[in-house]
Amino acid sequence: MVENKNLNELRDELEQAKQEKLQAEHQLQRKKNQLSYRESYSRKERSHRLIVCGAIFEKYFPVIKDLSEKELSEALSMVDVARFTKELGVAIDQVRKEVMD
Repeated sequence: MVENKNLNELRDELEQAKQEKLQAEHQLQRKKNQLSYRESYSRKERSHRLIVCGAIFEKYFPVIKDLSEKELSEALSMVDVARFTKELGVAIDQVRKEVMD
């Protein structure tokens, strides 16, 4: 009788452990899905931002419409990036200051 009780307890523990394992697997899958969704959302945001920035860049430099990606890349490599970055930073600061006032 005692052996049957121990056997039944072991079976119950085994069943409980299986349920806990199943719950943990479901929790893991939910976390993976959340991560995938958030990464996808970040990629979508980045893609949107790049498209908008490219359109703005094209608006101010319409000559780039006729360039291939390679030509554009080579042309931009000849630009003084440090000077451009500095001037753009000054312009951005000025725009932000005007918006705050």
